[in-house]
Amino acid sequence: MRKRLRNSLVAAGLAVAVTVTAVPAAAPAQAAPRTEGMQVMAFDWVSLVVTVAGHLLSGGGSDDSALRAAVQEIVAAVESAKNDIIAHTDAIAAADVQACARQHTIEFSDIENMSNTVRQIWAQNATACATLATAYVNTVQTPQAVDNIGHVLPSLFAIVIAARGRANLPNGINLIIQDQIRSYEAVVAKLTPTNCVKKGNKEPGSPREKWWECTAYNGDWGQSGWVTAPAEPVRAEAEYAATRNTSRPAALSGLPRLRALGV
Repeated sequence: MRKRLRNSLVAAGLAVAVTVTAVPAAAPAQAAPRTEGMQVMAFDWVSLVVTVAGHLLSGGGSDDSALRAAVQEIVAAVESAKNDIIAHTDAIAAADVQACARQHTIEFSDIENMSNTVRQIWAQNATACATLATAYVNTVQTPQAVDNIGHVLPSLFAIVIAARGRANLPNGINLIIQDQIRSYEAVVAKLTPTNCVKKGNKEPGSPREKWWECTAYNGDWGQSGWVTAPAEPVRAEAEYAATRNTSRPAALSGLPRLRALGV
């Protein structure tokens, strides 16, 4: 009974949800969840990117109804999360990245009101912004700084892919997806908790139980599922649970789908 009670408090592992959220569906009894960043991470940005990028990589046109519908979904998502995106953007330490990410988040809702000439220039500028953001996240080392840009990357890349799609600029989509993959890999690696301990407990008459406990940079704590010897607990479960309120889970779940584009 005691073991079952403990196990009921453990996170549900590394199963990838269709809709990415900042907090796993079944989190252990840990620090109270934070609310900042949750709105921007509530959208499955990667699925939106994959839809548009897949259309363009397969030779689809910029005026196709399917592309227009997908772009409108991205516009609606950005508009809904705009205040949260900008809040994280304003916390980015690099002034050039902060300025261009903020500008393109604000202006994106007018993508359909631009002439195609203006739209092409705007899309190219957005691409340059994503390139800057990729370089920044791969250079910066402070976890809080990584987390701030990590919350902005999903919507920024969605904006870039959508803008290039509508501007009929399909060339280079593969390179943009490669940058998004590199950026997400940096977020995952740099926000992976280093403060992790494997623990054990042996009660009379019962096999030895083992589990991992991790603490993320922001102080959130998480643990893995409990297992009995000789089985070994999965450290990644504790890492995932501890970072549930950061940008890491969205990046982690998005990587397989981006890689599946085969670019």
